[in-house]
Amino acid sequence: MFREFNTPEYREYGGLKCRIDASCLEHFAGNRLAVHFVHALAAERAIKLKEVFESFEFFARVRRRVRAKHMADLCCGHGLTGIVFAMMERQVEQVTLLDTTRPRNHDKVMAAALAVAPWVKDKIRYLEVPVQQAASVLEPDTSLVAVHACGVRTDRCIEAAIELRGPIAVMPCCYQQTGKDAPRGLFRALGRSLSTDVQRTYTLEDAGFDVEWTGIPAEITPMNRVMVAIPRRSAWHPA
Repeated sequence: MFREFNTPEYREYGGLKCRIDASCLEHFAGNRLAVHFVHALAAERAIKLKEVFESFEFFARVRRRVRAKHMADLCCGHGLTGIVFAMMERQVEQVTLLDTTRPRNHDKVMAAALAVAPWVKDKIRYLEVPVQQAASVLEPDTSLVAVHACGVRTDRCIEAAIELRGPIAVMPCCYQQTGKDAPRGLFRALGRSLSTDVQRTYTLEDAGFDVEWTGIPAEITPMNRVMVAIPRRSAWHPA
């Protein structure tokens, strides 16, 4: 999304955990909506620079596969990823941000979004609901995204997608307590994280989804694997 950071001298910026502020902005140039949004986020000092790159790079890699009229950002925290979909995709009419507790910096992220894209206001709702209840509060066919839903929360997101029969894109992290269903041989040969995601792939495939793997740059996060699953039916087409 921000090609100026592809150069060797700037790639290290991708993983910086400092809050985005005015000192970062010399590298975000141009008249694109994404750049204006980054400048607004810096004015609010809303989130970490690393989180900006994570959400935008994830969005860039999955947008064409999972964009839909109704979307939900699960285990969303401040909700940046869902807000980016609401801002950048005209076809997206509603984005549900879902987490157990709405953090205070969500208001700052929303303020930055509304400063450059006022249409986002009518698209966003925030539900303080556990991810285990996601399928009960979302419409069938809702398209789901989850960026770093920690540990087994990614599995709960996948379960919601299977119940709703909608597409899902996840970038898992923190694999503690995961992989219990993976074959022991795979677990020993591949390690916890890789065997867990292989097993998740089989779970989705068995439930009638086609699954692809991709990733964002490792300079942003070492937990950069992205899994995209689309229900196997002729009726589904990306918006």
